[in-house]
Amino acid sequence: MKKTAITFILGLSFIIINSCSTTEQTTKTDRKLKFSFQGGANIGGITENRDMTVVPNVKVPPEVIVDAFTGATRTGFNAGMHINKVLKRNQIEAGIDYMYNHQTFTYNDAENMYNGVRELNVSQVLFPLTYNFVFFRNQFPHTDIQLKVGYLGQLNFISTSGTGVLPEYSSNAWSNGLTFGISAFPFQFDNGSKLGFYFDMYRGSQIYEDYYNQSTFAMPGSSFMKFGIKYQL
Repeated sequence: MKKTAITFILGLSFIIINSCSTTEQTTKTDRKLKFSFQGGANIGGITENRDMTVVPNVKVPPEVIVDAFTGATRTGFNAGMHINKVLKRNQIEAGIDYMYNHQTFTYNDAENMYNGVRELNVSQVLFPLTYNFVFFRNQFPHTDIQLKVGYLGQLNFISTSGTGVLPEYSSNAWSNGLTFGISAFPFQFDNGSKLGFYFDMYRGSQIYEDYYNQSTFAMPGSSFMKFGIKYQL
């Protein structure tokens, strides 16, 4: 595991331990610690290369579109638990999420004699850590409209199956990058809990590598969009 991954996990652990140690005190006063559960849909995971001009021995005449390699991603699902620590005006948010999606890579390259389909089941454990800017405090004091910006690490678990003649591949167990998103809680219940929504985006380092997705190419990486319902205790 890379140094950045170790540093991130240690930092996340410190925030969670520190937060848990002050839970009783803060919940009795001004709720500086907020726990939430969330779940929804997502699209993304492995970001594949779409520029065949950078692949060796793949001829792309200007007047012809060549699908030597194509990718398709189905809508998946995600769920997680998050902790928000309230600062003077804004918040720090940490959490752990699970995300799943299914991807299909199709190879149709007579020049390199690759022809077939590879199916990928991509499961990821996500570790987001963001700084959240809270907006419209005066107009909507209980809504918590937040813009989130920060870092996200991913543990990747990939299972594959395939038919035809396919290139060899490798995958990275750890990927990481930048994330940003929004969340809001327009509904508040009598017991103080809230119901709202979230929308997050991410772009990060490479997960999957093969002949058409080499590490020297600019496009291959990891990315997603996810959205859903969030319940805050």
